[in-house]
Amino acid sequence: MTSRWIAAHSGYMRAIYIRSAFVGITLVLALTGCGPAESGTAEPAQGGNSGDGSSSSEEPSVDRQEQITPVGIAAIVLQHLGSDVVREFVVYEPEPGSVSVMVKLRDGTPHNFGVQVYSPEQAELFSAAGQCPRRPRRKGESCRTLENGTTVATRVDAGGFSDDNVEGMVISGTAITPEDGGALVMYESYDDSPTVSVADLEDLLTDPQLTWLTNPAVNKAGEDIDVKDSTG
Repeated sequence: MTSRWIAAHSGYMRAIYIRSAFVGITLVLALTGCGPAESGTAEPAQGGNSGDGSSSSEEPSVDRQEQITPVGIAAIVLQHLGSDVVREFVVYEPEPGSVSVMVKLRDGTPHNFGVQVYSPEQAELFSAAGQCPRRPRRKGESCRTLENGTTVATRVDAGGFSDDNVEGMVISGTAITPEDGGALVMYESYDDSPTVSVADLEDLLTDPQLTWLTNPAVNKAGEDIDVKDSTG
């Protein structure tokens, strides 16, 4: 099956996230080729999580000197999910102040999976997302503030985002540190059994390397990952 995820536009995101004090940004991405799994093109970054629950013995460096790149994001995703889950990455023309990739999984089921990191200037537009709401959260929402001041929020919506998705669901989350920027992860399943879980998204979002200015080693770790360039 072939699907196309073009412009998860700001109107939708604001309706979802501002209502829950989450961030709302434009996610201009596309996904093609949600068909049977192909031979792998993604390789995990050395020293990262292998996807089997084990993690690197080295603590993440706090040396943030370089803007994250698509291959850097890909390296982080592989650290958390592993190459046994991830098939390949695709990058499209970026929006100003953001870096993003689409992730294709090996299970071959129809899905849309995007990871986007954006600049402090973009994060300032959504200041309400920098703190958890005081009012009670509805079922399917979670929000917490980490020791470093990053607010991590996740949400599960029973219903697909794409027009052709009538039986699916969306799992999404944000990590906001206004002075450092933010990250958005959005996974759309075409059924009620998503391959990627809320816990998977939280693992990604709480990784201190998934930020606008990251350790140069993160981008270097992704240099050997085949991130396909597409005009959609």
